[in-house]
Amino acid sequence: MNIRRATPVDISALYILLDKMHRETVMSVAPINPEKLIGAINTAIHRGVVLLAEVKNKIVGSIGGIASSEWWSDQMHLSDMWFYVLPDSRNSSVAIKLVKSFIKIGNEANMKIKLGHVYSGDFERKDKFFGRLGLVKAGSLYTEVN
Repeated sequence: MNIRRATPVDISALYILLDKMHRETVMSVAPINPEKLIGAINTAIHRGVVLLAEVKNKIVGSIGGIASSEWWSDQMHLSDMWFYVLPDSRNSSVAIKLVKSFIKIGNEANMKIKLGHVYSGDFERKDKFFGRLGLVKAGSLYTEVN
């Protein structure tokens, strides 16, 4: 397995991957706006951090994020916009390597990391996963359902 930073050449492959992620949500979510999704991927590649996990030259997972701050502070942190691993690769070390690489980049930039999972289900397992990586749960998200 290879973990590498994404380049603009990867935008189409990332779009396909994130479309799969979107279709796996357990909650009802708004439809993808292709232009907005491509713009967000492009922004993350150029102004943030986008990592790809490849196995035999096939993308099997990605984490992408950007530096931002809380609304009350100027202190920057690195937060994810997405984190997704294909179902066939979830019993491997792909997820761990992606998150550890993301954390390392944040640490090297002297930024704390903020990761989340919102619509994908299996919340307890993911909470434990992030906890094993040294992260602490900080709240919940509530939404209306149709």
